[in-house]
Amino acid sequence: MEFTVRDILHLIKKRFLLIAFCTLAGLLISFLFTRYFVDRTYTASTQFYVSTQNSTSTNLSDLDYAQKIAETYINFLNTRQFYTEVLKMSGLPYSMSELRSMTEIKTVRNTEIFSITVNTKSPEDSYELVKNMEILAPKLIEDIKSDAVISVVDPVIYQGAPTGPNILLNTLLGGISFGLLSFFVFVLKEVMNLKVANQEDLLKHYDVPLLGSIPDFSTGQGSSRYKVIEDIKAILVKKGILNECKKETIMGDSFLTVESYKAFRTNLKFSIRKEECKKILITSPSPEDGKSTTSINLAIAISQSGYKVLLIDGDLRKGRIHHYFKGKNQPGLSDLLSHMNTIKECLYITPYDNLHIMPMGSMPPNPSELLGSRQMELLINDLEMEYDYIILDTPPINVVADSLSLIKSMDGAVLVVRENKTTYADIENALMKYRYAKANVLGFVLNGISEKGLGKYKSKYYYYDSESDVNKKKKKLEQKL
Repeated sequence: MEFTVRDILHLIKKRFLLIAFCTLAGLLISFLFTRYFVDRTYTASTQFYVSTQNSTSTNLSDLDYAQKIAETYINFLNTRQFYTEVLKMSGLPYSMSELRSMTEIKTVRNTEIFSITVNTKSPEDSYELVKNMEILAPKLIEDIKSDAVISVVDPVIYQGAPTGPNILLNTLLGGISFGLLSFFVFVLKEVMNLKVANQEDLLKHYDVPLLGSIPDFSTGQGSSRYKVIEDIKAILVKKGILNECKKETIMGDSFLTVESYKAFRTNLKFSIRKEECKKILITSPSPEDGKSTTSINLAIAISQSGYKVLLIDGDLRKGRIHHYFKGKNQPGLSDLLSHMNTIKECLYITPYDNLHIMPMGSMPPNPSELLGSRQMELLINDLEMEYDYIILDTPPINVVADSLSLIKSMDGAVLVVRENKTTYADIENALMKYRYAKANVLGFVLNGISEKGLGKYKSKYYYYDSESDVNKKKKKLEQKL
């Protein structure tokens, strides 16, 4: 997945509150940790000026010579002998390695001056150690190099105030670190996201239209808003104001579900611009994406607009459309293609006006050959003379290639995917197969959208009041009736 500047800005906007919270948490944690858990450090330092009685710098510049001699003296002091004598004189309970790690000896901006700095957890210890170094350093250097002249130019003074840690700096660094870490975690999560997260995520990945967004039936029917709407409807039916009718979809007459399929129906009509019979193939990248349920509900929604619809179960391996209508499976499509039955014998009426179904029929040994046969093509040609819409439910494209055998007889294919289940790899594989077959992919249908996900896009399909407002209207309606 490629990340653009726009994607990064969108991610920051989407996760701004969480990133801000992590940043504030980092500021607080860093401050508390630095303030109460990090030991205070105290610094003492001194500076020396070095020279020689007999200068031999005739072939070198004075500055180069000063730098070399200062670095030489620093090496004299970075010895076990020097640190041992300092510890012996001070009597402090430090090891030589500890003292070495607490001491910094360096030149001052490439001059004849070098400094000694000691950091400890005690101001007295820092002062005592540097004071002893002031005494011992000249003696050690003069013992090694007799013509060396070293003098103190900035004697050590006692510093009672701590010099570290820098609470402000540590706090700022902690906040920035936590903020950046949270941002990179969110980026990594987006990059590693292998499943379709929502409608916006799906559209961002593919230049294929989204024809429908179908809610999760369990979420939609279990929500409090759904129950309030259904209670109002029950009151109207009870009072005789509204006649109870059969379900508008196979999964029920949930307001959210019905409106979603109506929107899908409308978008699909605009996708196929022809006056004759519209032939639509429904498939999915993988099993359990909801393609059969989508096919059935789409057929019902279109038939309720007054169009004559035929729903064909083209899954000759695991066809299940007849189960939804509590009908027979045989005879059906496979029996018709095998010349065992006539068209009239394989068509079944449903409780829905204008809707007929053709089940899968007997399970054949050669489903792919039957679906890709000349008989199937002729059958579609015959049926389109009798119907306004033919909807063909087919097996998942990534499982078997049956739908590729059928696509040449159809006006286009609809790919059903499921939120938080279908992977982008499966979608890519399915689209690639259709591209090779030069098929017309009409668009996606996103199944199983949570109520929260629908809420973000609800203005495109429907509008309903907040739960409290609907409750108030329900009470007012009961009082009036």
